Amino acid sequence: MKRWILHIASIALLGGLIVLGAVAYAFVDFLNTPSPVTRRVMIDKGWGPKRIALHLESQGVVGSAVWFGLLMRMHRPGPIRLHAGEYQIDAGESPASLLIRMEHGDVVRHRFSFPEGVTVEEIAARLRKLGWTDAEQRVRETAFVRRFGVNAPSLEGWLFPETYQYVRGDTIEEVLTRMVRMTKKVLEREWSARAPEVNLTPLEALTLASIIEKETGRAEERGRISGVFHNRLRRHMRLESDPTVIYGLPDFDGDLTRKDLATPTPYNTYVIHGLPPTPICNPGAASIHAALHPEATEELFFVATGDGGHHFSKTYAEHRAKVNRYQRGGRGEVRSREPHEQP
Repeated sequence: MKRWILHIASIALLGGLIVLGAVAYAFVDFLNTPSPVTRRVMIDKGWGPKRIALHLESQGVVGSAVWFGLLMRMHRPGPIRLHAGEYQIDAGESPASLLIRMEHGDVVRHRFSFPEGVTVEEIAARLRKLGWTDAEQRVRETAFVRRFGVNAPSLEGWLFPETYQYVRGDTIEEVLTRMVRMTKKVLEREWSARAPEVNLTPLEALTLASIIEKETGRAEERGRISGVFHNRLRRHMRLESDPTVIYGLPDFDGDLTRKDLATPTPYNTYVIHGLPPTPICNPGAASIHAALHPEATEELFFVATGDGGHHFSKTYAEHRAKVNRYQRGGRGEVRSREPHEQP
């Protein structure tokens, strides 16, 4: 009887060893079988290890959800945290390598860029095309805008033009917050080192920077244009900046008319005194610096010369002569239109 028991036990043990060996062989084979395809896989927030393993198997990048689950349990005692996001999985990558990358959050990072001088509408439209379908709504949502201490109808002026990284799954709130924080960082840095003669609030400085940004694309002119505007503000002269007028026109067709210059809007600086109520675009660091570090000058006027630059004048008579010169042949730009306020 004892012999039969020992015999049965031996057979059971042998069978167990064979099964265990088969399991071990299958698991080792799984570990040594890399992804046969190159694919980007999205792991959503809130997914647990089991769902992640099943998703990876369904995408064909791991051979077995069961074995990948076992690999997770063997990799680290206790709960394992895998980061959500988009992963680039190349053909030939092993399951162990993928697991380590997911534990470290080695997700695909995308980039988008905005140049200086774009408006909040242009930025929102680009963000919508990148997948944030509610971008236009959020940049004008009162509660969201005021979260940043901005008492304005939109985030105009506060979205810093820069190259940003983002990952799939980032919310529009997270993206816009990064942009606003960058503007605040630059504005605070320039504000702390502002020229002593500057008599503006930080918001006014940002607004003036946006006008400077729209007035010229030449780096060497920014400080000089800032000096002209500061001079006009100190003398209580109207700024008479065409870009502000254009910003206030709901359906601008590209042709700024005398009627437009005479039409009252909160942004028509041919009509109102001082700065408009908000920025008119999103300025870069150089224009913010120029607004807070105006060039020392006695000039009060400038007119576009048709080659991207401007001629600056101290007197209205000189300015009038330059306007007449650069308007000949249709070369004058909207900045050269009349009337121009005399000091």
